[in-house]
Amino acid sequence: MSSEISSADPIADLQSRLKDLELSKSHNDAGDILRKERAEMLLGLRKIMEAMKSERAGGGGGGGAAGGKELEKLRAENNELKKVNAKQKYRIEHLVHNLRDTMDGKGEKQ
Repeated sequence: MSSEISSADPIADLQSRLKDLELSKSHNDAGDILRKERAEMLLGLRKIMEAMKSERAGGGGGGGAAGGKELEKLRAENNELKKVNAKQKYRIEHLVHNLRDTMDGKGEKQ
């Protein structure tokens, strides 16, 4: 009985080695694919980084100047809206004050 196990062991051992080699080969292929993907990603990131550096070195490029103009426009619009809001707040307070006076009977009778 032990002779059957020992004779089967070399075959099982060879099958195990063959499976390990096949797995190793598939892992190597996957590793190559991953390396290629990483290399492509790094190239893309380098292009983006170079574009950002050139934009920064160029004083922000055309977009930076437009952004500054847009920012000034937004600030002016914000100031105008603050003025309108202050006027409306004053009018509401005035109306509420007059409404309270009328409800309390302090208002002028016609």
